[in-house]
Amino acid sequence: RFNDVPICMYLATHFYFSSYHVFANLVLRRARTGFAPGIRRSTLLVVLVFALAYSTAFMETLTISHFPYYDFEDRHMAYTLGSAFYGIYFIVSFPE
Repeated sequence: RFNDVPICMYLATHFYFSSYHVFANLVLRRARTGFAPGIRRSTLLVVLVFALAYSTAFMETLTISHFPYYDFEDRHMAYTLGSAFYGIYFIVSFPE
């Protein structure tokens, strides 16, 4: 353990984040090429980035909670509010 985080999770970080960004890029690229430029496409892209950011953060929190070395004091707070704040990272990192 390093900083109270299992060593194997440091190694998993790379493929987790690579996968998140590949799948987000696929969805956003499909929306960008499938719709004509304009306010509707721009709105769709913004909504998609926010939805992908929150759902990615939520799903990571949900899946990591089943890892035997992690424990949350308040699971509901971690799933809802924690995912929202973690999703902010994805809002700025997903390609747009």
